[in-house]
Amino acid sequence: MEFDRLLSAAADYGFPMLVSSYFLVRMEGRIEKLSTNIDTLTRVLQERLGCNFHMHSSK
Repeated sequence: MEFDRLLSAAADYGFPMLVSSYFLVRMEGRIEKLSTNIDTLTRVLQERLGCNFHMHSSK
């Protein structure tokens, strides 16, 4: 009985988990590049406008 429930759960949740994982892996590089570009833009704006924005980095 337990094996049947496990198979049912895998069938119900396995495909959405697989698709989500695939997109997460595919998007990770783009998200890192976007984050780097936002940091660069912030530095350029600080230099040009003479402002001091608070940058929060998770690195």
